[in-house]
Amino acid sequence: MKKVIVLLIVLSAYGSVAAQTGAGTTNGDLPALEKRVERVEKAISKLPKVSGFLNMRYQWDSSDRTNSFDIRRIRVNLKGELIPSFDYSLQVDFAGSPRILDAYIRYKAARQFNIQAGEFKIPFSMENTYSPTVLETSENSMAISRLCNYSDISGTASNGRDVGIAFYGGFWEKDGYNVLDYNIGVFNGNGINVKDDNRAKDFSGRLTVNPTRHLSLSGSYYYGTFGKQEEGTHNRTRIGAGICWEDQRLIVRSEYIYGKTAGMKSEGVYAVAGYFVHPKFQPVIKYDFFREDRSDASSKDNCYLVGLNYYPFTFMRLQANYTYKDMGKSPASHLLSLQFFAMF
Repeated sequence: MKKVIVLLIVLSAYGSVAAQTGAGTTNGDLPALEKRVERVEKAISKLPKVSGFLNMRYQWDSSDRTNSFDIRRIRVNLKGELIPSFDYSLQVDFAGSPRILDAYIRYKAARQFNIQAGEFKIPFSMENTYSPTVLETSENSMAISRLCNYSDISGTASNGRDVGIAFYGGFWEKDGYNVLDYNIGVFNGNGINVKDDNRAKDFSGRLTVNPTRHLSLSGSYYYGTFGKQEEGTHNRTRIGAGICWEDQRLIVRSEYIYGKTAGMKSEGVYAVAGYFVHPKFQPVIKYDFFREDRSDASSKDNCYLVGLNYYPFTFMRLQANYTYKDMGKSPASHLLSLQFFAMF
C-alpha cells in the first residue's frame, strides 16, 4: 500500500512536469520513474512515525465529596530508525505543563544483546511495562505507585522512568518468544530529566522466565541512593516477584513488592484478572494491598475494584472502574472513575 501511494505521488509530479513541458510518458521513462520511486521511498522511510493518544477522565470520590472532569494525558510519540540497527523514540505529554517522558536511542546488536540509553521506564516490575492504553485498570497498583518511581515514598514522581543506560535481550527463542528475557540498567535515580545530585548511581534489573508463550514468571531488583549529597542521602531497596498468564481472552497477573526506604520497610501485593467475554468487552476485577510501614499496623490499605473495558473501535477505549477503598488511616470510601482513550 505504501509503495502504491508513493508511486501515485511520483506519477502525479511527473505528469505535472510532462504537461508543462509538453512531453509524454513512454516506456523508456519507466526505469527513471522507478528510480524516483525508490528515492522517495527511502526518504519517507527516514521520517519518524507519529503515534499517540488522548485520555480524558471523570472521577467521583466520596472521601472528599468531589467530582470532576479532566484531560489526564495528551501524548505524542515519534519513533524512527536511523539505520537498521539503530532506532530512537521521543514521547511528550502535553497535558498540563508539557514534559518529555521518553527520549532514548537503541542499538539492536542481536536478539541476545541490545543497548538503550536516555530516558525511559526503569526495568522493574511487570506492571511498569504497561502503557495506560492497555493497563486493565485506571490506576496503577499501590505498590507500583509507591515503590516504582510514580509517587515513590522516597520522593520521586516520574511515571516509572529515569535517565540512564540499560542492556536487554533474550535467550532460547521458541515459537516467536524467548524462554528467558533480561533487562538491567544503571540510572541517576532522580526521575525524569533530572541530573544526579549524589555520588552514587542506582541499579535496576528484571529477569523474566517464559515457560510457555502465555505464562511469565518475573523477578525484579532495585538498589540506589536518593537525596542531595550535601544535605544527606538515604538508601532505597526494592524487590519484586510476579506471575502473569495472558492469552487472547484471559489475563491474570499478580505481583508482590517489598521496599526499604531509609530504614522503613514497606510491602504490597495486587492480583488482577480480566476476561474478554466479547472482542469488545472485558470485565475486570482486582485486589490491591499496600502497607507503607510494616511496623505500623494502621498503615494497611486495601482496595477492591470491579471494572469494564469497552473497545468500540480499535483506536478507541472506554474504561469504567468502581473501587471500594478501605484505608488504614482514613474512613472507608468509594471511587468511581470513567476514562476515554482515543489512539492515533
